[in-house]
Amino acid sequence: MTDAAQDLSRYPDIAHLVLLRVYDEAETLIATLPHTQAGDAALRVLHGVLDRDGRIGPDQASQGLQALGNAGEGAAEVQALLERIRGGAPHRVAAVTSPVPGLLARIAERAGDMGDTEAFVALLNSGDVRAAEKVDGAWQPQPYVIDGILNFFAVQPNRRFDGGWWDKVPLKTVNHTDAEFEAGGVRFAPGCQVRTGAYVGPGTVVMNQAFINIGAHIAGNGVMIDGGARVASCAQIGKGVKFGAGSGIEGILEPAGRMPSIIEDNVKIGAMCEVAGIVGEGAVVASGVVMASGKKIYDEATGEIVPTGSLTVGRTVYQIPVIPPHRLAVGGSLIAPNGKFATDAIILKPGDLRDTDTLKSFEKQGILYQ
Repeated sequence: MTDAAQDLSRYPDIAHLVLLRVYDEAETLIATLPHTQAGDAALRVLHGVLDRDGRIGPDQASQGLQALGNAGEGAAEVQALLERIRGGAPHRVAAVTSPVPGLLARIAERAGDMGDTEAFVALLNSGDVRAAEKVDGAWQPQPYVIDGILNFFAVQPNRRFDGGWWDKVPLKTVNHTDAEFEAGGVRFAPGCQVRTGAYVGPGTVVMNQAFINIGAHIAGNGVMIDGGARVASCAQIGKGVKFGAGSGIEGILEPAGRMPSIIEDNVKIGAMCEVAGIVGEGAVVASGVVMASGKKIYDEATGEIVPTGSLTVGRTVYQIPVIPPHRLAVGGSLIAPNGKFATDAIILKPGDLRDTDTLKSFEKQGILYQ
């Protein structure tokens, strides 16, 4: 037996582990650690030094750092995390598990069988995994989720569903009992369609003819998905969001690693909008606004164009439009320097929506979506 094996033999097996999430003393998510082959030994150490309350303090971090000397490939991120904890307060670690062992290793290779993909979709349905997470204050895509969804499409056959559909993805609620509906805390109005693999949190209302696709994540707690709205694959919607009638939010499926479109907490999206990118917390998007990659967002308060975010996947750079938190975005246009033409744009009105006088001014103008 090697020294590494002797050191690691004291730590429990993590075959059923899917993901570790690490939270600091302020309960801010600071790391997501999916279980993949490269990080197996390092995650085994990290998981093994947790105390009974699922926490790692300075003493446990020191113990883990000693073992990581033999953990090999994939240890760098865990090592940095333990060094951070060793010099500060205890951190909480939450584990996501699956009854299916070794799940993510096969999913990452797109080699999961039907049982694997059904187990992964169960994690999506419960909200235990999601296509993007806010880590240390910045959104990060979670590529393993895309791998899982594409693996699902690859192995699941088309089959007949009630109503004459011929498809791979059943509706999330097709076999729900009354007890399951009650426990879920979601109101599904007649005619809405929510596919399996979408998480819809308690306190959500999904109105007539709304559509929510596989991989979408809706936090709940006061969310309204209004009539005819469309929430596409892997889109992320926060708590308390009002998503207007007929509006849509862009989805992604390929390539793995792209950032999905995101609406943060307490945002209001007007009717007939199209959202692509990130809408910051507490922002309001007036009816009819179309967000799209490459479309200019002009800030009337500064007289400047709002910088886009960007994310590189492989050799491709994807632009990410961003509406800042607590701002009102309306449709408009920018006049060319020569004055001969105008370009469709999004205009940010001056003022912070947390300010009472700003709110009253927008209400008088009739441009604030309620």
